[in-house]
Amino acid sequence: MDADRTDEGATDTGPTVRQLDFVEQEVRRQLVGRRRRRDRDRSTAFALQLATVGLSAAITVLLGVRVDGAAREWLADSALGLGALITVLAAWQAFFGHRTLWIQRSETVHRLEELERRIAYHRAGLGGAAPEAGQVDGFLAEYERIARLDHDAWARIRQASDPQPAAADAVLAEGARTD
Repeated sequence: MDADRTDEGATDTGPTVRQLDFVEQEVRRQLVGRRRRRDRDRSTAFALQLATVGLSAAITVLLGVRVDGAAREWLADSALGLGALITVLAAWQAFFGHRTLWIQRSETVHRLEELERRIAYHRAGLGGAAPEAGQVDGFLAEYERIARLDHDAWARIRQASDPQPAAADAVLAEGARTD
């Protein structure tokens, strides 16, 4: 392959083309991973919600069935076991926050898709000319802003589900004041 050509066959007119290619590829790479995680979180949130509602309905039915003897004890024991399972699923739901992560990841995917469209539109308008360095730097800065917002949102979600890091931070802050 010619040293003057990019992988897509367009003439490489300089470092800004390679930099634009880099930003575009990075955005695409992140989109693949973020979409996969978003879809996994959506499926998990739905499954957990459906499971807790379904198990709650099953408990209601089990406790409402009118039978005598050993069958009655078995139904009550089953309802008790399902109640314990619901508690575990609710704790899982609260700790991992799949619904909240799904919404947050959807926002990140949306922002990355917008950036991807803007880059493609900009590239289409170049007509083979090299992009301006300032524009490419702007695309990179926007990508980094999106990544930072995503990380910050993820950290807030994780801190909200686990109060221990906040307590540890308070202890560290208190220690810093006494020094």
